[in-house]
Amino acid sequence: MAQKRSRQLKPLSSEHHQALLVAFQLKNGLAGHAESAGAPKDLAGLVSLAKRFDAAVLRAHGRAEEELLGEHLPEVDVKRLAVEHRELARLLEAAQQGGPQDARHALSAFAELLERHVRWEERELFGACELAMGEAALALVGTELERRLVLQRVDAKAAKRA
Repeated sequence: MAQKRSRQLKPLSSEHHQALLVAFQLKNGLAGHAESAGAPKDLAGLVSLAKRFDAAVLRAHGRAEEELLGEHLPEVDVKRLAVEHRELARLLEAAQQGGPQDARHALSAFAELLERHVRWEERELFGACELAMGEAALALVGTELERRLVLQRVDAKAAKRA
């Protein structure tokens, strides 16, 4: 069942939707069902898909979560957040650097971790964070998320078109 998310954390949840789609595409592409998932059909294309998602969304998303939510979370959750973000980056690097078999294994692990990580954040972490934060802190975080994740992306797209 979908969790009701505060308006302030919706930029993160919106990007989580994109992350789940990428995980789905990678899993189906690696299983040979790329056509049904809209994913590339070859390994190089799947690596490229993950790499583009990382550059366009995942890196800034992870930094924003750690920097903006970290101070409102228990230490164990802050640690898990950082460890999983680093592991996603390591797996993507392994997929780019390894041979075909290593790349397939790393991409598969990346997709599995990405899905698990997003589900944990949406089902547990964000709800706990929302409860721990006061309205004022939540409003400040929301404003900063909007600036970092939404407005920067709009500015980058406009710059590309110019």
